Amino acid sequence: MKFDETNSGKSPRRILIADAIPLCRQAISSLVQQQADLSLVGAYTSAEEILRVMESTPADLVILELSDKNGAGLDSIRDLRLRYPQIRILIVSGHSEDILAERVLQVGANGFVSKLEELETIAGAIRKVAAGETYFSEHLSSRLALKYLGVGASAGASPLDELSNRELQVFRLIGSGQPTRAIAEALGISIKTVETYVDHLKRKLGVQSGVALTHRAVQWMERGILQ
Repeated sequence: MKFDETNSGKSPRRILIADAIPLCRQAISSLVQQQADLSLVGAYTSAEEILRVMESTPADLVILELSDKNGAGLDSIRDLRLRYPQIRILIVSGHSEDILAERVLQVGANGFVSKLEELETIAGAIRKVAAGETYFSEHLSSRLALKYLGVGASAGASPLDELSNRELQVFRLIGSGQPTRAIAEALGISIKTVETYVDHLKRKLGVQSGVALTHRAVQWMERGILQ
């Protein structure tokens, strides 16, 4: 699947990829390699690896999946933006853009595209962000425009919109089956602090028990929705 060149006469834009799922990593790598004006310079399992290799492997665009094992994707975007202000960042995620896309924009990403989209759409998003533009779906673009205009801000709102970035990290880790101690270690915080975040989550999401909270977190991780 090749697209018309938009970088004619210039060096191919250099792409780094991070995705913990081998099949997804391979698919996105293959998609990049099919584009004549893009060059894949590395594919890794996590954003942390990308941060380590960036010093010796310069890139124009980093493609990230937020569902890394320690839930620190938003922090990784922020770190990339601080260390490499010129880098372009595209999130290709299996999670709902209604929950995550606005957050990744706030911390420095240049685009968000769902893994559920057609390959042509994903390839178009990669090329657009690599070329210095932004990419968000028409649905999200309209939603953000209405929100910042103060129109319909609560339409279709999710309870997860009320969570802080750290609370969302904890929620995601709960949904991936991590116990309290593992969450504390992954995020570099104390068990007591994790328990405080869990209390906040139960209150904000309107659940009474840890079991109910875990059920909702697993549901969201598996389906990208919160019922």
